[in-house]
Amino acid sequence: MNNLWQLENVGLGQRVCGVTLRIEPGVTAVLGHSGAGKTSLLNLLVGFEKPDAGKIISELNRGEHRVPLFWVPSDGGLWPHLTAAEHIAAVMEKNADGETELNRRLEEFDLIHRRDSRPETLSAGEQSRLSVARALAADAAVLVMDEPLVHVDPSRVGKYWQIIRQHLQKKNVALVFATHSPRAVLAEAQRVICLRDGCVQYDGEVENLYWRAASAELAACLGEANWLEADAVQLWLQRNESTARCFRPEQISVQRDDQSPFVVESSRFQGAVAEVEVRHEPTGVMRTFFHRPAANHLAKGTRIILKTLICLLLCLHVAGCRQSSSAPTIPVKEIHLWSVPSKDLLQPAARSLTIGNHGELIALDTGGRVLVYAPDGSIARQWKMPDNKNGNPEGVCVLRDGRVVVGDTHYHRVVIFSPDGQSFTTFGKEGTGDGEFIYPVAVAKDAQDNLYIAEYGSNDRVQKFTSDGKFLLSFGSFGTRPGQFQRPSGLVWRDGKIYAADAFNNRIQIFSDDGKFLKILDSTNEPLALQLPYDLKLGPDDKLYAVEYGAGRVTRFDLDGRLLGRFGTNGTGAGQFATPWGIAVDAQKRIYVADTGNRRVVELQTQ
Repeated sequence: MNNLWQLENVGLGQRVCGVTLRIEPGVTAVLGHSGAGKTSLLNLLVGFEKPDAGKIISELNRGEHRVPLFWVPSDGGLWPHLTAAEHIAAVMEKNADGETELNRRLEEFDLIHRRDSRPETLSAGEQSRLSVARALAADAAVLVMDEPLVHVDPSRVGKYWQIIRQHLQKKNVALVFATHSPRAVLAEAQRVICLRDGCVQYDGEVENLYWRAASAELAACLGEANWLEADAVQLWLQRNESTARCFRPEQISVQRDDQSPFVVESSRFQGAVAEVEVRHEPTGVMRTFFHRPAANHLAKGTRIILKTLICLLLCLHVAGCRQSSSAPTIPVKEIHLWSVPSKDLLQPAARSLTIGNHGELIALDTGGRVLVYAPDGSIARQWKMPDNKNGNPEGVCVLRDGRVVVGDTHYHRVVIFSPDGQSFTTFGKEGTGDGEFIYPVAVAKDAQDNLYIAEYGSNDRVQKFTSDGKFLLSFGSFGTRPGQFQRPSGLVWRDGKIYAADAFNNRIQIFSDDGKFLKILDSTNEPLALQLPYDLKLGPDDKLYAVEYGAGRVTRFDLDGRLLGRFGTNGTGAGQFATPWGIAVDAQKRIYVADTGNRRVVELQTQ
């Protein structure tokens, strides 16, 4: 089936105006503010309303067999005379395991304790969850949902979307859902239809709209964006552009520079995105930028420079940067998705990973926590960082005695926890001298448990310490030349050498562990062509594994730089990653990825 629906110049009063589009199998989001026409469009698709102009061609009712569809209307469409359990039973196929399946559906959506309750006694959030649980239980080939989970607590929405996602993948089900949330579109949909005043503003791939929006208005559909005319790009970013373009927050880096003509007037920290108002001192011109923050506050009067992640931009705009179909692949036989536990009303994301001494996975998340996962993906134990008001940690390793070493990035220090997380010590403070840090983001150890800490923030370097925090030496500096770094983000020690992922310079550099630069790792036959390598780990096969923030993939290569395999692309589905931040490989060669943008941990079982 090529299309689910085809609409040709469809109108419905003032609510839908001359809409022409095709809706294909997969996951399609209908995005717009209240009153944009989302509900009216979905009503037309399911036949609840009829167009007064144009025509709708549905492929669902053609041929010998009707394709089953289930609709979740904007009010949930629950039946007032049925209990929660009876809602599920009414749409399920009758079989011997029916009661077990019914209870499973209720448990998935945390409704088992409400199985005998009718809709009028349920909260708005419970009604939303029941309407979605019923839709999945109906086992239809196509689902149409109007603002699903809209009344559910934000801290729990991610958990329920994961259940929906797994159902779609397992059953090969198509989904069309309406939403006002850009986050839901980015996390769940492959295609998006943007509506305004009943008209289609955009119809196409989510990724294309996010990275290559044609106007400032379209760019804003998917969240914060910096839309700059060509002359503004030249002024603020020192780049030559012939046309206006969109720069997303993750494409803008803000760095302190005492000689810069750009002065901070104000800043607002908003978690994953920060907003900074900047004045160009020579002209007095002011502008606000959205960026991914390295710290939670930029004081008024701070001089900064604004940089773009050029390689990321190029690889997103040039087709030749995509992974070649002839490139070797990492053979993956199973993919498991692990959730990150909610915190209060927030759904944090994992950023750094390592394997513990007993094979357990240890993660740092954006909730300021250290998470220890059991083999089945559940949380075995967790504890909090001493503080995370300024920002969250990045970089973790485990010493031979079980102590957990964490780069406390925004507190300019390293924290060493006892194995159970009950006690801790720290070393380091803010500064650029020996034993001081700007933003420590990568942690590794050698055979003697000496620690190697990488930092960025225009003081990009690696420092070496004893396991108790005594400074030994440092190497590297900020820049692009061999032996210099732009955000060293991953470190591996092996046989007297340090392999460092130099993220913004898109390369792996090798040093002796006494600080001597040796070479840039790359094969002369086939360059690695890394796109923002944000972490690096050594596998039990003595091979290196990098996770690429820009390409949304894992790359495996040997110690001589020979490419051995790749896995993943940018996206939200199985086998896809969104701004992956960390990686770990255990003794069974299971690969774990901190799929940060999708707010999950992905386990790849290799063959």
